[in-house]
Amino acid sequence: MRGKLDGRKIAAPLAILAFWCGMGAAAHAYPAGYDWRYQTLSVLLYADENPHGFLWAWAGLWLCGVAGFVWTAEASKSSGGASARSAASGLRWLQWGFLFMCCAVLPDRLLPWSKGHELFAILAFLGIAIGVMRQMWLLAEARAANPPSGTFTVRKVFRPILPVLPLIPLLIAGATQMYLAFRRPDLPWVTPLWRTRGISPFLSFGLWEWVSCALFSVCLLTLWIDRLPSADRR
Repeated sequence: MRGKLDGRKIAAPLAILAFWCGMGAAAHAYPAGYDWRYQTLSVLLYADENPHGFLWAWAGLWLCGVAGFVWTAEASKSSGGASARSAASGLRWLQWGFLFMCCAVLPDRLLPWSKGHELFAILAFLGIAIGVMRQMWLLAEARAANPPSGTFTVRKVFRPILPVLPLIPLLIAGATQMYLAFRRPDLPWVTPLWRTRGISPFLSFGLWEWVSCALFSVCLLTLWIDRLPSADRR
């Protein structure tokens, strides 16, 4: 039992730490400097655009996927209570998401079809997004069912917002892309040149992509802490 508990303690924070350390190292090695406000995450992963740092990004994603899969596998074994089936479903989505994340960084020669990286990346995002939303919904329900005294806002406000919180930046990103498509169709895809042209970073897909990654990280940490035994939260 002690070994299982220690595994859960390490795996979830390690997944998040691996992602941010890998991306941070890749951004540090990016030619001419990386500007997260005007550049997307994907440019860090391309060997032609980031020849000295793309392996850091790939390693970060792979370690994140492995550690996240280990954590969700262990967490699914300990799911219990009335919401056990829903919890297991959400964890299963997360498991698939982390597994696809590992597949997304496989070498080209190991993938049986072209554009395999893009497909696995989309599947990884969908799995993690759906899994996080389901788990956050269960967490919000649990908080609403057992609120501290005077928690009107938990029941009426916090519960419906919590599950969709990590998707809000991506919804904003979609809205900005629609705005640009209609109002600025001549504008090329986001690059650091936007900065020199005085275009607001709030219209940049890259900025909202990174904000979404940060919110996913916060949500995963919240879910990990919530699953820890009470004695281990101190």
